[in-house]
Amino acid sequence: MRPRPTPAVKQSIIAAALCLFAVVFVDGPVARLFAASPLFHHQQKYAVGTPWLLVPLILVIAFVVFAHGKGRFKAARKIAIVATISAVGAFISNDAILKPLFGRTSINEYLFWPKHYGFYFFQGNWHSNFPSGHMALLVAGVAVLWGRLPRWRWLFGILLAISGFVLLFGEWHFVSDLIAGALWGNLVALAVVALSNKNPKRTLFRASDKEPKAS
Repeated sequence: MRPRPTPAVKQSIIAAALCLFAVVFVDGPVARLFAASPLFHHQQKYAVGTPWLLVPLILVIAFVVFAHGKGRFKAARKIAIVATISAVGAFISNDAILKPLFGRTSINEYLFWPKHYGFYFFQGNWHSNFPSGHMALLVAGVAVLWGRLPRWRWLFGILLAISGFVLLFGEWHFVSDLIAGALWGNLVALAVVALSNKNPKRTLFRASDKEPKAS
């Protein structure tokens, strides 16, 4: 009997197909659509750099790590630690490895200097577009919470949808950048959770752990 593909393999294949489709058919039209907005060139001044997204994560992890108590805080501490590790790991690996590897130019290059636009493999840097560091960071953290706090999935979905729209509207990323960033963030989260569960005494996701309850 042949082994079945793991969820990570299935997700990678689907995301790769969606990325390719978006690069060929979706990225250009969507970029031109938002470029036609009366706010074009003005919305980019409200950009929030990916490192700044780490600030709330750091505040949350600092609170739960130093908060004393059992039960609710103990479970919350585990969730916050693994979510933060996943988010930071996805952000660093994405900007230090994947962006330089793919070397995709910006939307401005596509709109104003189309002959210069494209993927310049192994010639990029952390300013390159593909994959989206914003989306990788957000999805890596949310993926952990998604599996641990199922009753809040609607809120996580709204957060990701709004974030994706803002990144497109602000002309910071193509659609395929977001897909690739989301895929990488999810893969990093799966890896971090799997590693955290290798030590039974330090498992961050035990079946016996209860979802933290609001006071």
